[in-house]
Amino acid sequence: MNRNLSDSLKLATAWLKDADAVLIGAGAGLSAAAGFNFADRVAFAKNYPGMLQYGFRCKLDMMARIDLPQDLLWGYYLPHVKEVRFQTAPAGVYGQLLALVSRVGDYFVKTTNADGLFERTGFERQRIFTPQGDYARFQCLVPCTQETWETASLFARHIPLIDPKTQWLPLGQSPACPRCGGPTFLNVRGGDWFVDAPYVDGARRYKEWLARVANKKLVILDVGSGFNTPGWIRWPAEQLVRSNPAARLLRINLDHPEVPADVAGRAASFQHSADQVVASLLAARA
Repeated sequence: MNRNLSDSLKLATAWLKDADAVLIGAGAGLSAAAGFNFADRVAFAKNYPGMLQYGFRCKLDMMARIDLPQDLLWGYYLPHVKEVRFQTAPAGVYGQLLALVSRVGDYFVKTTNADGLFERTGFERQRIFTPQGDYARFQCLVPCTQETWETASLFARHIPLIDPKTQWLPLGQSPACPRCGGPTFLNVRGGDWFVDAPYVDGARRYKEWLARVANKKLVILDVGSGFNTPGWIRWPAEQLVRSNPAARLLRINLDHPEVPADVAGRAASFQHSADQVVASLLAARA
């Protein structure tokens, strides 16, 4: 697309003003704009120094590493989850997004981020679908049950036991499954062991909402979704535009702002940070 930033903002503002509903599709790029830089080596070395001796240099290196010993796995992930899911205050870009979609009124959120920032910022829980899971819950890795449990319940007992020099919990002190005593991990999609029971209702509500807005003027805000898991956000967003002539796509992505040629006439892309674009759109609407 050859539009400059000003032209794209004007077009996006007009589409939002005329919209009946907004779908937010959010990927890792939105977390980055909110201050969750999983590639930050300096912060990683400061907060998780024990991990450096194993060759890990940033949080990205630890994504989906369930092959590690349980006592090391949980020695890293418990303070990580406490930091990302529970301690960090919601960032400004989420509040701006909420203000932006509230002007339209009807909205839904589909996000691969497991940090809970949408709900913590004030988005209605019934309007959020998190198909990749949530750091707030953990599960059996067998799995022997479809039940999941609150991760926060582990903090007081286990985090004080972590050795900062090695990042290990004492041998045998990692959280075990309350049912079978087997290994556990966060309730996030990472293999065929994933328990999706907590997200079935969210999937149903999302599908029902899509059916309700199928022929309406729908604006899709695709924020920070790349090609790690394009099947959840990026490609479905494009398909929604193809299937609904009244739909429009706004893609905000620093690394992959491109849109397919067949929907380019009904799309605007921004190769800028999400906080910058959302702030500009909100100011334009105001």
